[in-house]
Amino acid sequence: MKSNFSGLLVAILTGAALGLLLAPRSGKDTRKKISNDSDKFLKDLQDTIADGFNSIRNQYDDTKQNLTSKYNDAVDTVASRTKGAVERIERNSKH
Repeated sequence: MKSNFSGLLVAILTGAALGLLLAPRSGKDTRKKISNDSDKFLKDLQDTIADGFNSIRNQYDDTKQNLTSKYNDAVDTVASRTKGAVERIERNSKH
């Protein structure tokens, strides 16, 4: 995720710098271009951050589901073994 963001940032900055250097414009046009490029960069950044949060949320949900399942399995195992032990004790106490 971090490398994707770094690559995106470098690409945007490089593109903006090359655009300014290779295609000189009037001050008004240059300011407009910088504004547009900044808006695009911020949108891309927001999308990248949203993707990161979604990825983290999905990992959290998966981990929570796995842990809940393992916990329930452990509870079932303990309950089953406890029931078996109680039944054995009851059988042995009758003899």
